[in-house]
Amino acid sequence: MRVRSWLAAAGIAGIAGIAAARVTGQPAPPPASPFQQVSQKFDYKPVKQIQAIQLGLEKIQVRQIVFAPASEAGGKQRHSVPEAVLSIDNDGPTTEVIGVAIAIFDADGNLLAAGCAGARQGWLAAGEKGTASIRFPFVYRSLDKAKTFQLTLEILPKSSRGAEAEGTAAR
Repeated sequence: MRVRSWLAAAGIAGIAGIAAARVTGQPAPPPASPFQQVSQKFDYKPVKQIQAIQLGLEKIQVRQIVFAPASEAGGKQRHSVPEAVLSIDNDGPTTEVIGVAIAIFDADGNLLAAGCAGARQGWLAAGEKGTASIRFPFVYRSLDKAKTFQLTLEILPKSSRGAEAEGTAAR
């Protein structure tokens, strides 16, 4: 009875893996995931708050970051916080769920601010250009000491299982 419950919980993929392991004597490889991620460290050198960069996966590219300080972020809102607004291009043939994360460091490697966001709708259609706004609402008061930042880009085809839910959650 315990084996049957376990197999039901494992699902069809688990059963196929067990069958492959019994036939070959080797564990089945995990299913390939369409999820991809890239991360890169950059020197923090914006010119008039704008920094051109090049970070991409497949045909998804982050080409620019605007670092807006607290006094200018948020427009006419009563309380504004600093933010990083990333320009993202989908030059590929498929709609992608897109997530980005950034961590900003001083010269000694101390973390000054960090955050993450998704493309404005949570996804970016083929051939579209979009933005992701990462706000720093609580820990940001030492950003004037920034020397480097680490940027991470994640992509997942929207048609992939679970991508619809992830894209909705990112809104």
